[in-house]
Amino acid sequence: MSYSGKIVVLITGANQGVGYETAKNLVQSSADYHVILGSRDSSKGEAAAQALQADGAKAKGTASSISLDVTDEASIAAAAERVAADFGRLDVLVNNAGIVSTASPPTARALRRVLETNVVGALAVTEAFLDLLRKAEHKPPRLVFVSSSMGSITHAADPASPYYNPHATEYRTSKAALNMLMTMYSARLKPEGFLVIGADPGLCATNFTGDAASLRNRGAAEPAEGGNRVATVIKGEKDANAGRVVGVYGVSPW
Repeated sequence: MSYSGKIVVLITGANQGVGYETAKNLVQSSADYHVILGSRDSSKGEAAAQALQADGAKAKGTASSISLDVTDEASIAAAAERVAADFGRLDVLVNNAGIVSTASPPTARALRRVLETNVVGALAVTEAFLDLLRKAEHKPPRLVFVSSSMGSITHAADPASPYYNPHATEYRTSKAALNMLMTMYSARLKPEGFLVIGADPGLCATNFTGDAASLRNRGAAEPAEGGNRVATVIKGEKDANAGRVVGVYGVSPW
């Protein structure tokens, strides 16, 4: 298959949840997209890619999968080598892979584990794929960090905010750190013509916490809605807010 002219997008953690719905949105919206689903479990990634392609009536773009564990440097390097061999470039990288901790009270062990995936993993993947992004066919090359309003210190410190609560300390800390990471890449890569931006899908009823029904009962949006919010950022509809985190209500305060 020739990928000439295609917008090649890699999404980490894309075999389920918001990552999968983001890929689905892109594939169903335009024949211009080829989406690579990064997945720690290669069998699940392959099944997800096949599911996207199975509905020929809706699938306009194309999809494939790649084995990618964001906490394993060898896995990241191998994935970068494969993308280089198969595509020779990358137009969009979406750092979506993430985990949550429900430990209460918070623990150092849980924090280390969450930071390793949500922050260190995002940095490791970004560094591994930067040279391929520099070869992007579609300009500007896009670097997207999937963040959360739960990482907003402004919200966390405001008693009037719905995000003012003491829960999910490890996750919220990781997203605050991810916002800083995104900001640093924006400052570093803007002179090279990169567009770096954060996307907040909002609270979605996924299996992220292991209890989608409970999230839905709390008013969470369906995963497809979160995927649409991230997809709008990928498609360039929020470029005016580059360097910031964009959510359903607009730009998230730091």
